[in-house]
Amino acid sequence: MLAIVAVFMFGIGMAVMWRPFWRIQAKRRAPRYARYRPRNWWRRVRKRPAFEVDLPTVRDFVLTLQLSLSLAETMAGALNQAAKQFGDRGQFGKRLITRVRSQLQVEPEAVIRALATDFNNEHLAELSERLELAHEGGLSYSEAVNTTLDDIEEEIRIRVEKDIERAPVILTIPMIMGVFFMTLLLLGAPLILLFVKNLGGATGPGTTEIPGIGGG
Repeated sequence: MLAIVAVFMFGIGMAVMWRPFWRIQAKRRAPRYARYRPRNWWRRVRKRPAFEVDLPTVRDFVLTLQLSLSLAETMAGALNQAAKQFGDRGQFGKRLITRVRSQLQVEPEAVIRALATDFNNEHLAELSERLELAHEGGLSYSEAVNTTLDDIEEEIRIRVEKDIERAPVILTIPMIMGVFFMTLLLLGAPLILLFVKNLGGATGPGTTEIPGIGGG
């Protein structure tokens, strides 16, 4: 009876907790299925590679530009320094080197604009727009880079806070499973032992003498 009640309570708990857990898992699986989106599929058909870059890499890149500009480097010099440091950072480093070699002589802003197009990254696109404003005299290159870096760090902070909020939901189901099976084991073990003991006593060897029956 206790086992039935435990199973029933566990089913209710699973029904309540499964919905937020499913939402989190669906968001985590979304990038995996991004390759099947019509836009990405069309790019593969046209043999245009879809590059990907994570947010920490973009932050490190913008931070490198910030440090170089703080040392009185020009924007072109900052991009050259970034290309040297990011040469071994996967596809982002390779595309950065390619863009620096092909477009830096035109204008530094073109390198950032091309990277934003290659990786379809909103922060690089915003940086490109701000650098164009700086080129026209609306603000300085340092201000453009600093503002973009602040935006990236703010997004990283928000993501970390969301992961912290999701952690209890993700950990709740394994905890429930562990507590349920341990409780079931603790409750069921004595009953199983008692059943086996009684079964062994009932089927044990022995003879029963029936009164009034016997040899003369």
